[in-house]
Amino acid sequence: MELLRCRGDPRPARPAYAGLVTSHNHPVFTQIYRLIARVEDDSGVGRARTEASRDLSGRLLIIGLGPAQDLHHLPPAVSEVVAIEPSRSMRSAAQAAVDRARAGGLPVQVLDAVGEDLPLADDSVDSVLLAYVMCTVEDPARVMAEVDRVLRPGGAIGVLEHVVAHEGTWMRRLQRLNAPWWPWVAGGCHCDRDTRTVLHEAGFDTTAIRQENLVNVPPVAPALIGTAVRGRV
Repeated sequence: MELLRCRGDPRPARPAYAGLVTSHNHPVFTQIYRLIARVEDDSGVGRARTEASRDLSGRLLIIGLGPAQDLHHLPPAVSEVVAIEPSRSMRSAAQAAVDRARAGGLPVQVLDAVGEDLPLADDSVDSVLLAYVMCTVEDPARVMAEVDRVLRPGGAIGVLEHVVAHEGTWMRRLQRLNAPWWPWVAGGCHCDRDTRTVLHEAGFDTTAIRQENLVNVPPVAPALIGTAVRGRV
């Protein structure tokens, strides 16, 4: 895989992820998920979206805009949104919600890009939202390295992610059975990602994030909800 290195950038060269953009486009799944997201918005998932967004402010980066179900949950402290969405069908599904947000006075920019290679300058956003996206990215650790690069000091990360269940539970056993084929029917989603560990290893404090079973779909029921900040604990 070709490597990219910015001039003057002391970090190691990183893989070029531009070729992954087309692999995220799943038109059939987009329509299914669009409907699911609408229905869930009137349930605990909608409340969780609000909770995950409560500490966000300023210029917000959303990685994985999806159908843009998070936009109307954002607090007034958010002044601008830059959203990453590599799926053409998802960008189309999000357009109506993006237009409503803009009409309401919230500037929203949607970029065709991936979280592993953010087209943003260092220290250029005040907060970040990760909502049902870390399950589908190609390289979670690289995504968090990019988040760390673009997030200004003191910035918060809102988190709403379905994750791996606790070891020894029937849910964890079910996830292991579903893991090999789940990405093929769920738009590239991995049902057992250990996102808390990914955040922790990237240097973020996750003590304000709780885990609970949020939805009645067993492989993806366990969810992380809350806010992460810099400072490993």
